[in-house]
Amino acid sequence: MGRKSAHSGMSPKERSINLMDKFIARNASREKDKPALPARRKDNAVPLHLWPLKDQIEFWNNRTDTDRFNESYSSYSTWHDEVKQRSGIYPQTFLDFTSKLKTEMRTMWETKVTPRDAVLELRKLGVY
Repeated sequence: MGRKSAHSGMSPKERSINLMDKFIARNASREKDKPALPARRKDNAVPLHLWPLKDQIEFWNNRTDTDRFNESYSSYSTWHDEVKQRSGIYPQTFLDFTSKLKTEMRTMWETKVTPRDAVLELRKLGVY
């Protein structure tokens, strides 16, 4: 038996590249063969302004106060900043007053109290 000569095939790296190229081409042809969806359709993947008008009107009419609150104030900090701004108090003074009322502030946020109503509640609690 003689010595084997050098390997005359593809390297593992070339083989994996070829397999990946085939995978990409197969998926691309699959996507190309899918039936085209209409541009205006009701789907969570499609922006609201591209829904049919009837569905847009239905969406806006069926929104609750909680939905509006969650859209406007996505986090506690945005709500807190709005309450601070609406109170009309100097920001540092507002923070000093509300540092003792953290639980009440958090409760108002969790019960979805609007900033305007929160300011009225804080005034009842002595924040001026």
